[in-house]
Amino acid sequence: MEGLYFYWLAWIGWVWTTFFMNKNNPLRLKWAIILLAVILAAPYTVDVFIFEMHLSALAIAFFIFLETRRKKTGSFLYLFLTSFIIMLAYTSFLMFELFDPIWVLFDRKIMLGAAGFYLAVLLHKERQDRILALISGFLQGDLLFSAILWKFNFPYAAASMGFMDLLFISLGLLLAWSVIESMIAVMSGSTINQVEGEEQKTS
Repeated sequence: MEGLYFYWLAWIGWVWTTFFMNKNNPLRLKWAIILLAVILAAPYTVDVFIFEMHLSALAIAFFIFLETRRKKTGSFLYLFLTSFIIMLAYTSFLMFELFDPIWVLFDRKIMLGAAGFYLAVLLHKERQDRILALISGFLQGDLLFSAILWKFNFPYAAASMGFMDLLFISLGLLLAWSVIESMIAVMSGSTINQVEGEEQKTS
């Protein structure tokens, strides 16, 4: 069933941000509103120029605009470049899958989600930038794939439930990786403090 991973992970995210996130965190309200907007808009479609797209694409695009409008020029250009790389990887995967699907060895959502996660981790150090590059790259890639199929008269709605599935799988992997990185940093910090304490005792 398409949309299963999306609804599952998006509702978990919304419940966590609404009820469990620190109420003084400035990101709490913004994340809760965006997640709810994407969940509510996902089933509906709209025609924009040559594209048929789900309304969730507009909610995601608005989120990207909000997050990038105050970035410095250099940071914005690097984010644009990395999202462009992810876009090309996403569209290339779908094109290869379309013409030669035999190499897709297991669930395509897992394969593509893992590829997007790996590229985001490889290209950015900050969690926020990884999320932005991943989301914008995947959305642009889906729009580009829709435009290519439109040239051949194949209907394809961008930001469909299948797209939302793999996007949220990739975001879930990214957030899990961030938790692991934070745990490693805390453990490394405590180890260093312990070593320094022992050195001070011996001196």
